[in-house]
Amino acid sequence: MKIAFVGASGYGNVGDDTYPLVFAQHLPEHELVFYNSDLPGSLPEDVGLLVVGGGGLLHNVGAEPEDAESPHLRCMRFYMDAALERGIPWGFLSCGFQFEVHRDAAYAVALKPWVPYLQKASFITLRSRECVRIAEEISGRTDAIFLPDAAYLYRPSVDAIEKPEGVTIVPAGLVNPCNVLMAHYLRQLAASDAPVTWLSMGAQVDDGWMLEEVVKRFPEARISAGCGPEAAWRQIAASRLVITGRYHGMVFARSSRVPFITPEDVPYKLRHEDFAVPMADAAGHLQVLRRFIRG
Repeated sequence: MKIAFVGASGYGNVGDDTYPLVFAQHLPEHELVFYNSDLPGSLPEDVGLLVVGGGGLLHNVGAEPEDAESPHLRCMRFYMDAALERGIPWGFLSCGFQFEVHRDAAYAVALKPWVPYLQKASFITLRSRECVRIAEEISGRTDAIFLPDAAYLYRPSVDAIEKPEGVTIVPAGLVNPCNVLMAHYLRQLAASDAPVTWLSMGAQVDDGWMLEEVVKRFPEARISAGCGPEAAWRQIAASRLVITGRYHGMVFARSSRVPFITPEDVPYKLRHEDFAVPMADAAGHLQVLRRFIRG
Protein backbone atom coordinates (compact mmCIF):
# COMPACT_ATOMS: atom_id res chain seq x y z
CA MET A 1 0.00 0.00 0.00
CA LYS A 2 1.22 3.51 -0.74
CA ILE A 3 1.00 5.73 2.34
CA ALA A 4 1.57 9.49 2.22
CA PHE A 5 2.91 11.22 5.34
CA VAL A 6 2.65 14.98 5.74
CA GLY A 7 5.00 16.50 8.30
CA ALA A 8 7.71 19.11 8.62
CA SER A 9 10.78 17.03 7.82
CA GLY A 10 13.51 18.28 5.52
CA TYR A 11 14.01 21.72 7.06
CA GLY A 12 16.82 20.88 9.47
CA ASN A 13 14.75 20.23 12.59
CA VAL A 14 16.09 16.96 14.00
CA GLY A 15 12.86 16.02 15.76
CA ASP A 16 10.78 16.39 12.61
CA ASP A 17 13.41 14.49 10.61
CA THR A 18 13.09 11.56 13.03
CA TYR A 19 9.49 10.66 12.16
CA PRO A 20 10.15 9.41 8.59
CA LEU A 21 12.88 7.14 9.97
CA VAL A 22 10.50 5.67 12.56
CA PHE A 23 7.72 5.07 10.03
CA ALA A 24 10.11 3.56 7.48
CA GLN A 25 11.54 1.23 10.11
CA HIS A 26 8.17 -0.01 11.33
CA LEU A 27 6.31 -0.18 7.99
CA PRO A 28 8.92 -1.76 5.68
CA GLU A 29 6.36 -3.72 3.69
CA HIS A 30 4.65 -0.55 2.41
CA GLU A 31 5.62 2.22 0.02
CA LEU A 32 5.96 5.43 1.99
CA VAL A 33 6.08 8.93 0.51
CA PHE A 34 6.79 12.02 2.62
CA TYR A 35 5.58 15.58 2.04
CA ASN A 36 5.74 18.88 3.87
CA SER A 37 4.62 22.45 3.31
CA ASP A 38 6.52 22.60 0.02
CA LEU A 39 3.39 21.45 -1.75
CA PRO A 40 3.54 18.95 -4.60
CA GLY A 41 1.57 19.66 -7.75
CA SER A 42 -0.61 16.67 -6.89
CA LEU A 43 -0.62 13.55 -4.76
CA PRO A 44 -0.05 10.22 -6.53
CA GLU A 45 -3.34 8.68 -7.64
CA ASP A 46 -2.53 5.37 -5.96
CA VAL A 47 -2.09 6.76 -2.42
CA GLY A 48 -4.35 4.66 -0.21
CA LEU A 49 -3.85 6.34 3.16
CA LEU A 50 -2.88 9.86 4.24
CA VAL A 51 -1.18 10.51 7.58
CA VAL A 52 -0.74 14.00 9.01
CA GLY A 53 2.13 13.66 11.46
CA GLY A 54 4.08 13.44 13.50
CA GLY A 55 4.92 16.67 15.24
CA GLY A 56 3.41 19.95 16.35
CA LEU A 57 1.47 20.43 13.13
CA LEU A 58 -1.84 21.43 14.70
CA HIS A 59 -1.44 25.17 14.88
CA ASN A 60 -2.59 28.34 13.19
CA VAL A 61 0.35 30.59 14.04
CA GLY A 62 0.61 33.62 11.76
CA ALA A 63 -3.09 33.87 10.87
CA GLU A 64 -4.45 37.36 10.24
CA PRO A 65 -7.02 37.79 11.77
CA GLU A 66 -6.42 35.20 14.47
CA ASP A 67 -9.34 32.93 13.48
CA ALA A 68 -8.46 32.96 9.76
CA GLU A 69 -6.33 30.34 8.01
CA SER A 70 -2.59 30.68 8.43
CA PRO A 71 -0.22 29.88 5.55
CA HIS A 72 0.65 26.67 7.39
CA LEU A 73 -2.97 25.56 7.61
CA ARG A 74 -3.54 26.30 3.92
CA CYS A 75 -0.65 23.97 3.12
CA MET A 76 -1.98 21.21 5.36
CA ARG A 77 -5.48 21.69 3.95
CA PHE A 78 -4.21 20.85 0.45
CA TYR A 79 -3.49 17.29 1.56
CA MET A 80 -6.53 16.80 3.79
CA ASP A 81 -8.90 18.08 1.10
CA ALA A 82 -7.31 15.69 -1.40
CA ALA A 83 -7.98 12.74 0.91
CA LEU A 84 -11.56 13.84 1.49
CA GLU A 85 -12.19 14.28 -2.23
CA ARG A 86 -10.84 10.80 -3.00
CA GLY A 87 -12.59 9.13 -0.10
CA ILE A 88 -9.42 7.58 1.31
CA PRO A 89 -8.82 7.17 5.04
CA TRP A 90 -6.70 9.84 6.67
CA GLY A 91 -5.95 11.22 10.09
CA PHE A 92 -3.59 12.76 12.60
CA LEU A 93 -0.83 10.55 14.00
CA SER A 94 1.52 11.47 16.88
CA CYS A 95 0.58 15.13 16.52
CA GLY A 96 0.37 17.95 19.01
CA PHE A 97 -1.05 21.43 19.28
CA GLN A 98 1.54 24.15 19.14
CA PHE A 99 0.93 27.70 20.26
CA GLU A 100 2.88 30.91 20.37
CA VAL A 101 4.44 31.41 23.80
CA HIS A 102 1.78 31.94 26.48
CA ARG A 103 -1.03 32.01 23.88
CA ASP A 104 -2.36 28.50 24.54
CA ALA A 105 -5.33 29.86 26.54
CA ALA A 106 -6.72 31.26 23.28
CA TYR A 107 -6.91 27.82 21.65
CA ALA A 108 -10.64 27.96 20.85
CA VAL A 109 -10.13 30.95 18.57
CA ALA A 110 -6.72 30.02 17.21
CA LEU A 111 -7.75 26.48 16.24
CA LYS A 112 -11.20 27.28 14.87
CA PRO A 113 -10.22 26.62 11.20
CA TRP A 114 -8.92 23.17 12.19
CA VAL A 115 -12.26 22.06 13.66
CA PRO A 116 -13.87 20.70 10.43
CA TYR A 117 -10.79 18.58 9.78
CA LEU A 118 -10.63 17.25 13.33
CA GLN A 119 -14.27 16.26 12.94
CA LYS A 120 -13.70 14.43 9.63
CA ALA A 121 -10.44 12.61 10.38
CA SER A 122 -10.54 8.81 10.42
CA PHE A 123 -8.19 8.66 13.42
CA ILE A 124 -6.54 11.05 15.87
CA THR A 125 -3.59 10.14 18.07
CA LEU A 126 -2.07 12.98 20.08
CA ARG A 127 1.04 13.20 22.25
CA SER A 128 -0.42 14.67 25.44
CA ARG A 129 -3.59 14.36 27.48
CA GLU A 130 -4.02 18.12 27.25
CA CYS A 131 -3.98 17.92 23.45
CA VAL A 132 -6.67 15.23 23.63
CA ARG A 133 -8.78 17.43 25.91
CA ILE A 134 -8.54 20.37 23.53
CA ALA A 135 -9.22 18.25 20.43
CA GLU A 136 -12.34 16.72 21.95
CA GLU A 137 -13.58 20.01 23.36
CA ILE A 138 -13.39 21.92 20.07
CA SER A 139 -14.44 19.07 17.77
CA GLY A 140 -17.10 17.32 19.84
CA ARG A 141 -15.36 13.96 19.32
CA THR A 142 -14.65 11.52 22.13
CA ASP A 143 -12.29 9.11 20.36
CA ALA A 144 -8.98 11.01 20.23
CA ILE A 145 -6.20 8.88 21.72
CA PHE A 146 -3.28 9.96 23.89
CA LEU A 147 0.01 8.15 23.23
CA PRO A 148 3.64 9.20 23.80
CA ASP A 149 5.39 10.80 20.85
CA ALA A 150 6.31 8.38 18.05
CA ALA A 151 9.94 9.57 18.15
CA TYR A 152 10.33 7.53 21.34
CA LEU A 153 10.47 4.51 19.01
CA TYR A 154 13.57 5.77 17.23
CA ARG A 155 16.86 3.94 17.65
CA PRO A 156 19.99 4.33 15.54
CA SER A 157 20.97 1.39 13.36
CA VAL A 158 23.73 0.30 15.77
CA ASP A 159 23.12 0.59 19.50
CA ALA A 160 26.77 0.70 20.66
CA ILE A 161 27.63 4.12 22.09
CA GLU A 162 30.68 5.65 23.65
CA LYS A 163 31.19 5.70 27.40
CA PRO A 164 29.06 8.55 28.81
CA GLU A 165 30.95 11.74 29.49
CA GLY A 166 30.23 15.43 29.68
CA VAL A 167 27.08 17.50 29.40
CA THR A 168 25.04 18.17 26.28
CA ILE A 169 23.06 21.40 25.95
CA VAL A 170 20.26 21.49 23.37
CA PRO A 171 19.44 25.16 22.81
CA ALA A 172 15.89 26.45 22.40
CA GLY A 173 13.79 28.97 24.30
CA LEU A 174 15.33 29.78 27.68
CA VAL A 175 18.15 27.31 27.11
CA ASN A 176 20.37 29.79 25.32
CA PRO A 177 23.80 31.35 26.00
CA CYS A 178 22.27 34.71 27.02
CA ASN A 179 20.06 33.30 29.76
CA VAL A 180 21.06 34.10 33.37
CA LEU A 181 20.24 30.62 34.70
CA MET A 182 22.20 28.99 31.87
CA ALA A 183 25.19 31.19 32.73
CA HIS A 184 24.92 29.89 36.31
CA TYR A 185 24.83 26.27 35.12
CA LEU A 186 27.83 26.86 32.87
CA ARG A 187 29.89 28.35 35.73
CA GLN A 188 29.16 25.22 37.76
CA LEU A 189 30.08 22.94 34.87
CA ALA A 190 33.31 24.85 34.27
CA ALA A 191 34.23 24.47 37.94
CA SER A 192 33.82 20.69 37.65
CA ASP A 193 35.81 20.48 34.40
CA ALA A 194 32.86 18.75 32.73
CA PRO A 195 33.15 18.97 28.94
CA VAL A 196 30.17 20.77 27.39
CA THR A 197 28.71 20.24 23.92
CA TRP A 198 26.08 22.53 22.47
CA LEU A 199 23.96 20.30 20.22
CA SER A 200 21.81 22.10 17.67
CA MET A 201 18.60 20.15 17.00
CA GLY A 202 16.72 23.04 15.39
CA ALA A 203 16.85 24.56 11.94
CA GLN A 204 19.50 27.18 11.20
CA VAL A 205 16.87 29.93 11.27
CA ASP A 206 16.06 28.99 14.89
CA ASP A 207 19.45 28.04 16.31
CA GLY A 208 21.90 30.12 14.25
CA TRP A 209 21.98 33.20 16.47
CA MET A 210 22.38 31.11 19.63
CA LEU A 211 25.35 29.21 18.23
CA GLU A 212 26.98 32.51 17.26
CA GLU A 213 26.56 33.70 20.86
CA VAL A 214 28.03 30.45 22.17
CA VAL A 215 31.16 31.05 20.09
CA LYS A 216 31.47 34.59 21.50
CA ARG A 217 30.77 33.79 25.14
CA PHE A 218 32.16 30.28 25.54
CA PRO A 219 34.95 29.81 23.02
CA GLU A 220 36.04 26.55 24.65
CA ALA A 221 32.65 24.91 24.19
CA ARG A 222 32.19 22.26 21.55
CA ILE A 223 29.41 22.85 19.02
CA SER A 224 27.63 20.11 17.08
CA ALA A 225 25.41 21.51 14.33
CA GLY A 226 23.87 20.23 11.14
CA CYS A 227 23.65 16.64 12.36
CA GLY A 228 20.81 14.24 11.68
CA PRO A 229 18.75 12.17 14.12
CA GLU A 230 21.31 9.38 14.48
CA ALA A 231 24.21 11.67 15.34
CA ALA A 232 22.03 13.70 17.72
CA TRP A 233 20.74 10.56 19.47
CA ARG A 234 24.28 9.23 19.87
CA GLN A 235 25.55 12.53 21.27
CA ILE A 236 22.78 12.60 23.85
CA ALA A 237 23.15 8.90 24.69
CA ALA A 238 26.87 9.44 25.34
CA SER A 239 26.18 12.25 27.86
CA ARG A 240 26.03 12.21 31.62
CA LEU A 241 23.44 15.00 31.64
CA VAL A 242 21.31 16.82 29.06
CA ILE A 243 20.01 20.37 29.48
CA THR A 244 17.38 20.96 26.83
CA GLY A 245 14.84 23.54 25.80
CA ARG A 246 13.83 21.50 22.77
CA TYR A 247 11.17 18.81 23.00
CA HIS A 248 13.02 16.11 21.10
CA GLY A 249 16.17 16.74 23.12
CA MET A 250 14.08 15.54 26.04
CA VAL A 251 12.66 12.62 24.02
CA PHE A 252 16.14 11.44 22.99
CA ALA A 253 17.41 11.79 26.57
CA ARG A 254 14.55 9.72 27.96
CA SER A 255 14.81 7.04 25.26
CA SER A 256 18.57 6.70 25.89
CA ARG A 257 18.08 6.76 29.70
CA VAL A 258 20.13 9.91 30.26
CA PRO A 259 19.18 12.38 33.06
CA PHE A 260 17.89 15.69 31.73
CA ILE A 261 16.91 19.17 32.86
CA THR A 262 14.39 21.50 31.23
CA PRO A 263 13.58 25.08 32.28
CA GLU A 264 10.62 25.62 34.56
CA ASP A 265 8.97 27.92 32.00
CA VAL A 266 8.93 25.69 28.92
CA PRO A 267 6.76 25.60 25.80
CA TYR A 268 3.38 23.91 25.74
CA LYS A 269 4.51 20.50 24.49
CA LEU A 270 7.20 20.07 27.16
CA ARG A 271 4.92 21.30 29.93
CA HIS A 272 2.32 18.62 29.27
CA GLU A 273 4.58 15.61 28.76
CA ASP A 274 3.39 12.73 30.97
CA PHE A 275 6.56 11.12 32.31
CA ALA A 276 4.56 8.43 34.14
CA VAL A 277 3.47 6.78 30.88
CA PRO A 278 5.85 4.10 29.50
CA MET A 279 7.71 5.25 26.42
CA ALA A 280 6.96 1.89 24.79
CA ASP A 281 3.29 2.92 24.61
CA ALA A 282 4.31 5.00 21.58
CA ALA A 283 3.93 1.79 19.57
CA GLY A 284 0.19 2.38 19.88
CA HIS A 285 0.40 4.93 17.05
CA LEU A 286 1.38 2.14 14.67
CA GLN A 287 -1.35 -0.14 15.98
CA VAL A 288 -3.91 2.53 15.18
CA LEU A 289 -2.42 3.08 11.75
CA ARG A 290 -2.49 -0.60 10.84
CA ARG A 291 -6.28 -0.65 11.22
CA PHE A 292 -6.46 1.50 8.10
CA ILE A 293 -3.74 -0.18 6.03
CA ARG A 294 -4.63 -2.49 3.17
CA GLY A 295 -2.36 -5.33 2.06
